Amino acid sequence: MTPAVLADDRLVEAFHVDALGRLKPEALFGYLLNIAWNHAKDTSYGFSELADRNLMWVLVKAHLVIHHHPRWHERIRIETWGKGIERLYALRDFAVTSESGERIVSGTSTWLVLDRTSGRPQRFDLKTDGFPWLPAREEMTTSLEKVPPPENGQDVARFQVVFSDIDVNQHVNSARYLQWMMDSHTHQHLQTKEPASIELSFLLEAMLGDQLTVTSARSADQEVCSLRRDRDQKEVCRARFNWRATDTSRPLSA
Repeated sequence: MTPAVLADDRLVEAFHVDALGRLKPEALFGYLLNIAWNHAKDTSYGFSELADRNLMWVLVKAHLVIHHHPRWHERIRIETWGKGIERLYALRDFAVTSESGERIVSGTSTWLVLDRTSGRPQRFDLKTDGFPWLPAREEMTTSLEKVPPPENGQDVARFQVVFSDIDVNQHVNSARYLQWMMDSHTHQHLQTKEPASIELSFLLEAMLGDQLTVTSARSADQEVCSLRRDRDQKEVCRARFNWRATDTSRPLSA
């Protein structure tokens, strides 16, 4: 039987941290995506189960609040649960704690199930799907509103989609968008700042060979980034970052 809350204990490895020993935001996001897939596995919403019906999950939005960035060698526990359904959207929350039980990351996400051929969203039926939804447990409020586009933004970086960026659904993995937007910042910025929160809206797919441009608009410690396809100038992802000074009180490794 699928548990209502799935937990995953992880050791933060060297290849998932940055030059300051902090768990990279895109690696953290990858951890959350992985546990979400594992929680759906072997249910009516698993990858194979949906594929058999020509359906697939699509991540629409994610919001992370990072109280403390996990460090190299640190052991963390990740928990996830399906919070419920709002209109056509499935809501899923996350909680990340340290070995001592301190809450270090809170997260929420919004998903759609789409028909692979038509791209149309499918309705959920809570009475028959058998999934252990937990509407009474909420890690943080989920907003369905999209991250707004950047105003008076400047182009700051360009990337090309290569084979390693593509996931099993044959489009760019969601964590890669966050990686590109993080990599669009200067070395100095990333040495002295770290994201306190990250809000992502996924708008369209990027495919193998696409050229993508990152546009940024910053005001004080808040920044909105947009990632657009050069071939048609359409946005594929937006992110809103709230930055804070790097926490120098925490050691390079836990």
